[in-house]
Amino acid sequence: MLKRNFENVEDNKILYSIKQGMILAIPAIMTGSTALVILNLPIKAYQEYLSGLFNGEVTNILNFINDSTLGIISLIILLTISYSYGKIYGSKYTVLVPIVAMCSFLVFSHGNELNSYIEIFKTKWLFTSIIVSMTSSVLFVKLTESFVTSVKFHTEGADADFNMVVSAIVPFIIVVFLFSIFRVIMISLIGSSNFQDIFYNLFSNVFNKMGTNLMSALLFIFLMHFMWFFGIHGSNVLDTVAKNLFENSMAININLVNNNQLPTEIFTKTFFDTMVLLGGCGSLLCLVIAIFLSEKRINVRKLAKIASIPALFNINEMLVFGIPIVFNYIMFVPFVITPIILTITSYVAMSTGIVPCTVSAVEWTSPIFLSGYMSTGSIRGSLLQVFNLCVGVMIYIPFIKMSQNRYTYMFKNNIENLTNLLKRYELTGEQPNLLNHNGKIGSISKMLASDLKFAMKRGEIELFYQPQVNYNGNVVGAEGLLRWKHSIGGFIYPPLVIILAKEEGFLDELGEYIINKACIDLKKSEKLLRNPVKFSVNISPDQLDDPKLPEQIKNIISSNDINPNMLGIEITEQIALSGSQIIIERINAIHNLGIKLIMDDFGMGHSSLIYLQNNNFDIVKLDGSLVKEILTNKRSSEIIMTIVNLSKNLDFDIVVEYVENIDQRDKLYGLGCEIYQGYYYSKAIPFEEFVEYANQEREI
Repeated sequence: MLKRNFENVEDNKILYSIKQGMILAIPAIMTGSTALVILNLPIKAYQEYLSGLFNGEVTNILNFINDSTLGIISLIILLTISYSYGKIYGSKYTVLVPIVAMCSFLVFSHGNELNSYIEIFKTKWLFTSIIVSMTSSVLFVKLTESFVTSVKFHTEGADADFNMVVSAIVPFIIVVFLFSIFRVIMISLIGSSNFQDIFYNLFSNVFNKMGTNLMSALLFIFLMHFMWFFGIHGSNVLDTVAKNLFENSMAININLVNNNQLPTEIFTKTFFDTMVLLGGCGSLLCLVIAIFLSEKRINVRKLAKIASIPALFNINEMLVFGIPIVFNYIMFVPFVITPIILTITSYVAMSTGIVPCTVSAVEWTSPIFLSGYMSTGSIRGSLLQVFNLCVGVMIYIPFIKMSQNRYTYMFKNNIENLTNLLKRYELTGEQPNLLNHNGKIGSISKMLASDLKFAMKRGEIELFYQPQVNYNGNVVGAEGLLRWKHSIGGFIYPPLVIILAKEEGFLDELGEYIINKACIDLKKSEKLLRNPVKFSVNISPDQLDDPKLPEQIKNIISSNDINPNMLGIEITEQIALSGSQIIIERINAIHNLGIKLIMDDFGMGHSSLIYLQNNNFDIVKLDGSLVKEILTNKRSSEIIMTIVNLSKNLDFDIVVEYVENIDQRDKLYGLGCEIYQGYYYSKAIPFEEFVEYANQEREI
């Protein structure tokens, strides 16, 4: 049950909203963290230079950037989570949800901090902001569904937004008033409306009783990472505990060193920042290296490359939410176990005197190795970091392999669901808009679109060729059909490839790639085939919208040095009939290059015949529905015979698709059709197999 819940987190709107909200906050977190990195690099000469630069103005600016991002992290998370919930839920009130959440948070927390409202936006209020954001968002969206008003204003200024806002007034009032009541109840019960105070009081009592020893350190690390796993910034939630408990230990060490005595306290905040949390929570720098060593997924390796630089400075949100770690039950074990093991190894190293205790407080953004040396005053501190890094990498590697296996299974299952969804859209004629779907459909669509573009640039998209054979058994043509074999998902449904390229905005590039690929193979075939064969490819309506298409095709033909008469462009009957005059002119421009113009899926409607009469198609491919019923439906035979007679009068050839058995072939031959394409002869096959097939002798 737990496993299934984690795997379906994207279908749980509340959990998914928290995750997405954290992702939206990454730019702000990265900005503030970058300012801290620049501000706190623990090199004395650098600090002296920075403090004197422009009379200290640079330092002031960096501090201001930090205060305006990490300093108001609770406000940022409040807004991003509430916005994510409204968007994921599909509420028309999405723009109001963050406003409701902010007002609810202000009324719930006001009065606890006397100095400034800014105080309630800092780290210590983060957990409360998550709870209030999520609760107020759910309440508001549910109430707006219940309080739909039938009153509509139609005055000059009363547009749709005005009526939407009016209908939200009552739910808005109810939610804000409820949180003012919740505040009174909270204060009467615990003396504060900050949920984090509950944890702090609980944890403080526990940690104060335990003291600063190995068990309290392990508990601290476990709780931090347990919260992180559920998308809650555990480092920030426990920040007060860390400062009050472990910073005192650092003060003791510094005082002892100043009095020429050996430091005695092992567990300090700097101890965790420098020796345990290598790359931030979860010791994720170990994960980055493990990915480079054992990960096969291209998208994960790309993410690790991007995240590796921030991870050197212990900034890891991109990994936590990008891999993801959050709600990933497989990665939960190494994410928690690795820092626990590193806490133990570091404790052993320092308690035995192999490595000195930390005696200098360094900022958590200090880079690895430098931080180890600066915090202990010894190169042995850096060597301990190297050892811990290796241990962490070894822990992560087997779980990466497990994650790959799970990912493969889930990926294939999601692709199957995505393909089935697209097929339903094809039946209903709806526009898919896959990339904007919420949940798994949207996620897998974006991932596939990214992989598709990468595969195209690497030349990994293939054309398979289905032979077109005459009655004598000779191969006279071949239709090039798009095939993309994903490294994990296998062969992807071709219409899905086209839709993803269209929605991601590179369909023109893909179309050009396909035409060029066909021309390359056509050129190869001149040397490999005993008899010349004409190649053809399909183009979509969206490609015909590109005014540069005829010129692109001309350049491709020229660069590959092929005879344009050996290349055919297939256009569906629907495109031909629905095209504007500009599209028709574009089709004619392609035809004027000497390329064969092929009408695909030709039916027998009045519009089809008129279009055929007025345009110079060289080849017509019969609609599959006519061929499939050729043996059982007399009218299909009569229609095909009529088209054959038309072909003689209008001088075009006929290719019959979906020929699946010899009886169909013989019947079609009797009606005057002499070129066939279908499974009776061959499915679409790779170019090398096609060459072998075309060179074979066949009996009639």
